[in-house]
Amino acid sequence: MTEVARTQGSSSEIERGGVAEVAALGNVLTGLFKRLDIPQAQYAHRVHLDKSVVSRYLSGRRVAPQDFLDRLVQEVEEHIGAPLQPEAKEALRGQRLEALRVCNPDEFRLESLRDELARSRRDADRAHRNIEALHALLDRKEAEARDVAEDLTRLRLDWGTERAALARAQEALLRQVDQLRQDLRDAEHLREEAERHGEELRETVLRLEEELSRNGTGDLPLEAFKSRLMVLRKEARFPEASRELSEAAWSRSLEEVMELMHWLGDDAETFAVDVARLRPLEDVLALAPEVARLESAWFRDTWTIAVAGRVTPGNAQKVHQAMGEDGGDRVMAEAVGRARSDWDAVALALAVLTDGNSLAELPGLKLALGMKRRSDRYGLRASVELVKAGRPDLAADLLEGALSFRPWGAIVRDLEEMGDAPAAALFDLAVSSHDGTTLTEFAVHLAHVDQSPLGHRFLTALDDRGRLGLLDLGAHTYLLQEVTRWRRSRGQ
Repeated sequence: MTEVARTQGSSSEIERGGVAEVAALGNVLTGLFKRLDIPQAQYAHRVHLDKSVVSRYLSGRRVAPQDFLDRLVQEVEEHIGAPLQPEAKEALRGQRLEALRVCNPDEFRLESLRDELARSRRDADRAHRNIEALHALLDRKEAEARDVAEDLTRLRLDWGTERAALARAQEALLRQVDQLRQDLRDAEHLREEAERHGEELRETVLRLEEELSRNGTGDLPLEAFKSRLMVLRKEARFPEASRELSEAAWSRSLEEVMELMHWLGDDAETFAVDVARLRPLEDVLALAPEVARLESAWFRDTWTIAVAGRVTPGNAQKVHQAMGEDGGDRVMAEAVGRARSDWDAVALALAVLTDGNSLAELPGLKLALGMKRRSDRYGLRASVELVKAGRPDLAADLLEGALSFRPWGAIVRDLEEMGDAPAAALFDLAVSSHDGTTLTEFAVHLAHVDQSPLGHRFLTALDDRGRLGLLDLGAHTYLLQEVTRWRRSRGQ
């Protein structure tokens, strides 16, 4: 049986404690944990983990991460008031690596490379310290050689014996200096090699970390993970199944995430929300075409709502394009519906309404921008903000829709509550319209409220601009009566 075959076959046995290496690691961890003399639930609370996770680590049903081992060792050392033997710590780490080798070869390789990288860095540090020591020794020997040379120049020929001894000492010192220089060159070469090897290891570790992060390789292959979920559901352990799915939503590859969506079927709603909420936005948008092809309308709606929670004015255009024509319109409509202020909603709309396109091309966005909720005056306020933003064309389009959304009398109440400046901006916008239908609709709304001066103000503004004749008085008897009263008030 090959290593890969063994790994794929044994992964589904991990949760049953059927992998000897993982079970052996669990036994050692359990023995270490017992020295704390506290319940597992208490320890889980102390280290901020779910008690089921701690139980699986200690029972050998899942490979514990290195930080769990380090924290447990630290807790035991603090409890007994003495450090564990370095050999015991190294053996514990070795057992974890052996368990990883069997269950997750990619992670095992990465951990092994990290250890080798740490050793390489230690070797480089030692080489650096050795070079510093050799430099100091070389300086001292060269100073001694210079002292001997100076002594030799002071001696005369009649001091032959002493001069010969000094000459021999000088020769020995020069040999030592030459040897030290060679040792120094060798040490510098070793340091360069250690640094080069360390850099190569670091790049390999970073590449593997990125690959593992991108591929989302977990303890269990996808098919074994599905089997695990089925067992949890059969045993009614639904909270644990939800936690497993939430982890899979961000840790597994895009291909596996999409396969899980199809496999979960009607139960995929929460999983889809976690995917849209937890994964990088680029991943979420990459999944959009696949989601659009799903037959379930309710699933697409759930996905749309989740993605809308990630939309900002800065990424709105990218999201809108990635979601497609219909999907992008739905997402933007939902995002506008979530906006907390008039300007937030307008900023989202402006982010996608570029290059001269109109609200008519985005019916969902137009409806959300014009209504938000039937109980408020959102469309009118948004029209004012669009005028301020330099898009009177969009403001006029939105105003037309808002007039059709709001019931009789609501427009007047909205204008009165908004204050003079916004109301004046809307009057200017409506009066400037060349569309007689919009003018007539606006005048009809104002005319249907008795005792309000707004209707007469609007008619006066139309008359001043020479646009009163654009009103369709024949289609609205009440408006005709209002115009007649207005004219009488002006003595016409």
